[in-house]
Amino acid sequence: MSILLVRPMTPRTSHTGLVSVQYPINIGYLVSYLKKAGIECTVRDFEVESFSEMAFLESVRKAMPSIIGFSCMTPHIKNGAKLSRLVKRHFPDILTVVGGVHASAIPEQTLREFPHFDVVVHGEGERTLVELYHGWLNRNIENVSGIAYRSKEGGNIQINPPRPMIRNLDEIPFPDRDLVDIRRYRTSHVSRGFSRKTKNIAEIICSRGCPYECIFCASKVVHSRKVRFRSPENIIAEMEYLINARYIAHFSFLDDTFTLRKDIMIPVCEYMRKRRVSFDAYTRVNDIDEEKISIMVSSGCKKISFGVESGSPKVLKLLKKGITVEQVEHAVAISRNAELHTIETTFMVGCHPDETLKDIEMTKKLIHKLKPDILAVNISIPYPGTELNRILKSKGLLTRENWDEFVLFFSNPSWELGEVPMDEIKRIMRNITDGYFLRPSFILRTLLRNASPEDLKYWFSLGYSFLKTRFMR
Repeated sequence: MSILLVRPMTPRTSHTGLVSVQYPINIGYLVSYLKKAGIECTVRDFEVESFSEMAFLESVRKAMPSIIGFSCMTPHIKNGAKLSRLVKRHFPDILTVVGGVHASAIPEQTLREFPHFDVVVHGEGERTLVELYHGWLNRNIENVSGIAYRSKEGGNIQINPPRPMIRNLDEIPFPDRDLVDIRRYRTSHVSRGFSRKTKNIAEIICSRGCPYECIFCASKVVHSRKVRFRSPENIIAEMEYLINARYIAHFSFLDDTFTLRKDIMIPVCEYMRKRRVSFDAYTRVNDIDEEKISIMVSSGCKKISFGVESGSPKVLKLLKKGITVEQVEHAVAISRNAELHTIETTFMVGCHPDETLKDIEMTKKLIHKLKPDILAVNISIPYPGTELNRILKSKGLLTRENWDEFVLFFSNPSWELGEVPMDEIKRIMRNITDGYFLRPSFILRTLLRNASPEDLKYWFSLGYSFLKTRFMR
C-alpha cells in the first residue's frame, strides 16, 4: 500500500523557455515525511515529464497506490482534475486527494467543481497525509484534521477543523530529491540567470510563512502570516549533505524573504563563504541594508530578487506592500554599490482597480531609473484566497474563473481590473517589456556582465526564447 504524488502539467505554451522550473521541494518534503512514517511513495512530475494517458495509467497500475495526491496551484488545478477523472475511471477504489494553495483557499468549491477529487488537504500537508493514509486503510477518514471530503451518506461536503502547523521545522526530514531524475530539470532555468545546464543547483527553503499583507499573495493560505524557521544548524546540515553527495555548487533560496532573520542568515552565509558556493535569494527592499548586502555578496550571493510591483506610492499602499519608492531606490543602489552581480526586480501592471494610466507610467519610469539586470513585468492574478480576488468580485470585475487563465506569465485574463481596460493593460505590458529588453544599452550591459562562454550561451538562449515568444504571441 503506497501513495503516488503527482504535479500536473501547467497550461502554458511549450516555447516559453523564459519560465523557471524548479524541483518540487514541497512534494520532496511530503515524501520524506511519509517515508519516515513507513509509507512507500512514488512521484510523477508532469512539469518536466512528457505525459501520455496510456503511460500514466500504466504507472498507476504498476504502483497500485491506495492514494493518489495531486499538488496543485491554481494553474494546475484543471489538469489535476483531468488526471483524477482518469484515475477514477480506471481505478475507482483509489482515493484521489488534492492539496496546495488553490484547494486550501477554496476547499468546498474545489470539491464541488471537480467531483473526481475525493478529498482536499487544506493547509500544511505532512501530518495530515500520514493520518489520512492510515484512516483510508481503515475506511474511516471522518476524524482526520485538515481535510475536506464528501460524507458517505448524502455526499455532503464536510470541512474538518484545520490541523495545527508543525512548530519545529527541524523535525521534518530533508526533502527527498531522488524520486524524479534531476536531469529532467535542465531544460529551463531554476531562477532567472541560473540554469542546471551550466552548474549543479539545489533549491532550498529556510522558513515557512510570510508576515506581510500583500493583497495579491495567497501563500498565507497554507502557512499563515506566522513565520516558522529552521535552525541554522539544520539548514547547514542539509547544505553540507547536498555539497558532498550531490556536488552542489549553487543554492537557490525559495524563501519569500531570505533576510528576515539575521541570526539565521549570517551563519548560513558564513557557511557558504567557507564552502565557496554561490547562491541567489529573494528579499524585500525594506528588509535589506548595507550590512546585510555586504555579508551576502561576500558570501557568494550572485542575485537578489526584489518584489517591487509598482512605481506609484498610491498603488503600493493599495497593494498593502509595506514599502516605499524611496526604499526601492535605496535597496537597488546599495546592491549595486556592493557589486552584486545580478539585481532582479519584479513589477505588476493592472494590479488594482484604482490603478490609472498615470500610475502605470510611474512604474515604467521607475523601471528605467533602476535599470535592473533582470526584469519581470506581469499582470496581477486574483488568486483564490487573496484580498485582490475578493475586491474584484465585490466590484463585479471577476465574473468567471477559468483557472487556465490564472498563469502568472503569458496570461490572457478574462477579468477586468477597473479603470484601464485589460486589452490596454496587455498592450502596455508588452511595450514596457519590449522597450526595456530590446534597448541596445540593456543588451550591451548584459553581454559585458556575462562574459564567460557558459553565461553567454545561457543569455543568448534566453534572448532567443524571448524573441520567439514575443513574435509567436
